[in-house]
Amino acid sequence: MSGSESGAGNAWGVFGADGAVAVLQHAIRSGRLAHAYLFSGPDGVGKATLARRLAQTLGCAAPLEGPAPCGACRSCRALEAGESPDIERIAIGGVCDESGHPDHAADGSTRIRICQVRRLERVASLAPFVAPRRIFVIDTADALQTEASHALLKTLEEPPSTVLLVVLATDPGALLPTVRSRCQELVLRPSPVAALAGALVDAGVDPARAPALARLAHGRYGVARRLDADPAFAVLRESVTADIERLTRADRNERLDYAVTLAGRWPRERAAVLATIDLWREWWRDALLDAAGVQAAHAAAPHATAFAPPEALRALQAVQRTCDHLLQNTNAQLAIEVMMLDLPLRAGEEARAAAAP
Repeated sequence: MSGSESGAGNAWGVFGADGAVAVLQHAIRSGRLAHAYLFSGPDGVGKATLARRLAQTLGCAAPLEGPAPCGACRSCRALEAGESPDIERIAIGGVCDESGHPDHAADGSTRIRICQVRRLERVASLAPFVAPRRIFVIDTADALQTEASHALLKTLEEPPSTVLLVVLATDPGALLPTVRSRCQELVLRPSPVAALAGALVDAGVDPARAPALARLAHGRYGVARRLDADPAFAVLRESVTADIERLTRADRNERLDYAVTLAGRWPRERAAVLATIDLWREWWRDALLDAAGVQAAHAAAPHATAFAPPEALRALQAVQRTCDHLLQNTNAQLAIEVMMLDLPLRAGEEARAAAAP
């Protein structure tokens, strides 16, 4: 197992995914593995790692009891390094077989395109090289073009016996119902902060930093490790959080100025803008949990009772709409301006905003 997943309590080394691992292990032992799985949960909770461990277990030359991958054979090492010919990740900017298509990794793609799914269909008809199955990981299905989602249905409905599809999604509700219904769904959830902090210490993180990282990551192991290893990501999170805190008290002019600035980055820094919007979505999700009185389960940032549940829900929906509009290439400034105007003000700020020119 890689160091980034050490400290987990299950044989696959995926922290916080004991239930999902147990389901998959039982399916493998009983010979009843589904042809398609949907791993759902927030970013950084372990979906991609779980998919990789499943692939390693199926292709392992000397699987451990459980079953579990040995992590040392040629197949396990190739999968860990992303070099196995029998597993393919379908993601934004990935390859396609269409002649004349530009490099999708450099053309500003914000969706998984239908041409990529057509390539999946073609490759799925080929026999695996070494492993018993050829595995395709859709990462993430939230980013599928509508046409690509419809094209994926053909493989989901009539999959070759040697193919396993693993669909990853942060928002499974955004998938086509027909896609979702044809997959066996396993939900991964954030872990309690105390448990995550302990796992981080076991993985070699400074015990003095682990509790703060666990809180900042909102119970997600992958995010916590990234915060620990990538100072730029931590700086972005702190900067966006400060912006959100400021703008929940700001008047309309200040909010629109922010929209202009963020939209101005869209043509050149799409990934950074989407990451910023995702942090907005995460903040309002936590605000909704706070407002509903259930935040203690995941122990995230203290939004207290600044917003009523309907306000926080509307804000979360507004941010999600903005993300969808950006991915659909709607005018970026218009999309972000609408989001800014839809967001509620903190209690006590309404009168000041109403008095602003």
